[in-house]
Formats: sequence, C-alpha cells, structure tokens
Amino acid sequence: MGIQGPRSEVFTTVRVDANGKVADWPAHMSRLQAHAKRLRFPLPDLPYLTIKGEGGQGLARIAYRPEDGAWKVTQRPMGVHDEAVDAVTHPAPRWNERTNGCKHGHWDAYQEAKSIAEQNGCDVALLVHDHAIVDADRATPLLLDEDGTVWMAPLSDGGVEGIAAAVLEAALPTLGFPVVRGRLNERTVARCAELVVVGTGMGVCRIDSIDGEPVGDSTALSTTCQTVLREHFTNEATWSTTGQERGA
Repeated sequence: MGIQGPRSEVFTTVRVDANGKVADWPAHMSRLQAHAKRLRFPLPDLPYLTIKGEGGQGLARIAYRPEDGAWKVTQRPMGVHDEAVDAVTHPAPRWNERTNGCKHGHWDAYQEAKSIAEQNGCDVALLVHDHAIVDADRATPLLLDEDGTVWMAPLSDGGVEGIAAAVLEAALPTLGFPVVRGRLNERTVARCAELVVVGTGMGVCRIDSIDGEPVGDSTALSTTCQTVLREHFTNEATWSTTGQERGA
C-alpha cells in the first residue's frame, strides 16, 4: 500500500463508556470537520455507529477515509491513565502550516515517538520544535509556572487542539489557575512547578522526569485537573451516541 499521505484520512479518538456511548462527541465531530476542511476533502454526515461497551471505559478511534468514503471504528482498552509518568523529548513531526495540528492519515511519526519513549522505559514523548515543547505523542502538555499560571503551547506552534485540554482550559481559571498561551521553552520548563499531559485516553498524567531529569515538585495542577475531568466524565450530559440513531 505504501506510505499514506496526510489527506488519506482524518480521525479522532473518543472515550467510550460501558454502554457504548462516547464522551464529548459534539467537540470531537466539530474537530473532525475542521481538520477535514484543512486537509481539503469534504466530511459526510456520520452514520450511527455501533460502539461496544466492554465492562468499563475504553477508547475508540473513529476515522474517515475519503478514497473509499468509509468510516471505520477501532476499539482498544485504556492504557496509562491518571498516573505519574516519565517522558522523553522527541522532534515534533512537521508537515506544513495547514496540516500541522490535524489528526490525519500520516500519523506514523506520532506513533514512532510513542514507541521510542517506550523503548527508553518511559510512558510519553514530548514533541519539541524550535527548542520548545509543542505537543505530546497522544496528549496535550500543560505547565504550572512558579507564579501559579498555567501555560499551554499556542496552536500556531503546530500541536493538536486537545478535547480534554479544552475542558480544562475553560475550567481552570474559575479554580484560581489563570491559563495563558505561550511557548513552553527550555527556561519555562526548567523553572516550572509542575508539568502534566492531558488527553482523552491518558486523563491527567504528571511528568516526573524528562530525559532522566526531575521536573517540578508540586502536585497542585495534576490533582486539580484530575478532579475536574473526573467530574466531567461522571456528568451524564458528557455522554452521547455518534451520528443519528435509526428511528430516533
């Protein structure tokens, strides 16, 4: 088949409950539509998809391939979640400004970064471009500065706009953690109180070390973020079916 280009697919990964419902579906669908537009192909209406609940929460990758007009669902169990983790740095994949930050069909570079982290006995790869962290292999970095401000990389840096991270970006200022967008450069990371990665599958994982060097000594951000997402995912309004169920 050969290497697939970015415009071969658009996808998102959702959290699935024991009944087969998915979390934050409107936000995921909105991002799918935005990314398909940037990748220059139309995204048709999503049919009702059968997603199995398997005795607890899991993950489902929902993808659309314009070549054959097909939607595909691939389910998998949750992995590392709400834990302290170790990270390695890895060069951030780059395509072009329109493509960077889209969840697209040439995702091998993100998967390779995850694999390299695991080969080094770590749990996550922090993706670096121009001496700053711009993304993680399957999550969004959030940094608690020494003055209590939470920093997130600007989307113009090329990272993916995270769905779980957006929930936290809206909630944290109401809990005393102002959020700003700015470069997560070496100096900012070195002086931080705490660094976490946030994702649909990973929840909120505190970074204990980067490339073997310890990072921060606070747990204020990870504890608060975990509480926010725990409440979010226990809210019945967070969960829905995908598409329009027949007869609904």
